[in-house]
Amino acid sequence: MAQLNSFLEGLPETHAASLQWFEDRKGQRVSWAEMKELAEQEGGMRLSTAAKGIYKPAYTDYALSVRTVQDGPYPDKDVEHRPDGSWVCQYYQENQDPALRDTQATNRGLMLCMENEVPVGFLIKRQSKPRAEYDVLGVGFVTSWNDGYFTIEGLSDDGEFKTDRSQSDAATSRTRLLSDPQNEELLGAYDDNREFQIRSVAMRRGQSAFRNGLLVAYGSQCCISGCDVPAALEAAHIAPYLGEHSNKVNNGLLLRSDLHTLFDLGLLAVNANYRIHLAPELLYSGQYSSYKNKVIALPSDKSNWPDPSALANHQKWAGFE
Repeated sequence: MAQLNSFLEGLPETHAASLQWFEDRKGQRVSWAEMKELAEQEGGMRLSTAAKGIYKPAYTDYALSVRTVQDGPYPDKDVEHRPDGSWVCQYYQENQDPALRDTQATNRGLMLCMENEVPVGFLIKRQSKPRAEYDVLGVGFVTSWNDGYFTIEGLSDDGEFKTDRSQSDAATSRTRLLSDPQNEELLGAYDDNREFQIRSVAMRRGQSAFRNGLLVAYGSQCCISGCDVPAALEAAHIAPYLGEHSNKVNNGLLLRSDLHTLFDLGLLAVNANYRIHLAPELLYSGQYSSYKNKVIALPSDKSNWPDPSALANHQKWAGFE
């Protein structure tokens, strides 16, 4: 992990100060008028441009910032947030044809940012004219490019960028796959078993013998909600299904169908001490927030308790520290 300051060293003063502006205002909403006024001041900083979603200043070969626009000309994906305050987004290049990426200076600027680990500011448009407003996500790093999409990942709440973060964590999987579940070509490009689970969330109900074993072990009750309607209960694998050997009771949780979906998507996790973690988007839900830090119900036979190491691996994949 590395702090932002280490990535700003060696950049021109204006460039570094502009990136610091984005990080200092992470989570705030700012107006276009405010940013324009800042640019017009003597020695001021231009942070974005109305002409393009990607801003590459004349003073540098690097891109400085990107911004999304609802109903814009490019198919940017939704931002996915992680529990540690970081985020990931699939941001589409300038020019609809991926083969023409390098004809645009803006795209070349983002590629250069990726090659040299130079961060970019990230803005999300929330209100249009006459008073255009943007949410500031802070700064992010371009970690990959694929078929027109730049993957951009943000800093955590403690100001660190996890350079060793797995490219197959839950947030990355969701932003790549769930935003376009019909894209079979893209889905086929990723063979990680966790991503396969995400693709099949709507279909999978668990093998019958595995499910029956969990029903017996948990007394036909969801280990989180206590739901006792068997038709609503599903067998959730903790470690991904890799064959019949995966169908052991201690590699499973008996969950109500909606909780199973959240578990497979990495929005809900259970730690090695059997306490529940919730993703930020669930913490303010009237239906799910009460489960935070709750200890799940465990089978009476301790040999059937969920494997702590499997739970820890799932928790790490889901992004809960």
